[in-house]
Amino acid sequence: MRRAAVVAMMAAGLAMAPLAAGLPGRAALAQGFVPPPGPYAPNPGPYAPYEAPAAPRAGAGGPVDADAAARMLSARGFTNISVVRRRGATIILEANGPRGERVQVVVDGTSGAISGMKVIGFGDKRY
Repeated sequence: MRRAAVVAMMAAGLAMAPLAAGLPGRAALAQGFVPPPGPYAPNPGPYAPYEAPAAPRAGAGGPVDADAAARMLSARGFTNISVVRRRGATIILEANGPRGERVQVVVDGTSGAISGMKVIGFGDKRY
């Protein structure tokens, strides 16, 4: 008899789950949850150094050369920057990222934006 009661309660709970799922905010407010007062900025997240806007450059609007791309990466916190090669309007560089990882960075030579990045090691060690 006791087992049947437990099974009946579980079945009732599973039957009510879709109803509670349709009211996401009501369940939290019903438990007395109140958001803290004041405006809070969201956490920057782990990729914030890579998503930072490009540093303003003198004469913006023209093509970016390898030295300007290296300066832009340095302004974003990259160190030990070296230019690997240039392929058309694309500049490929290697650098140590803000958290110490060794990365290969692809920079668009027309806009100066980072268009790709791949982790290739950590510090001076390559994978």
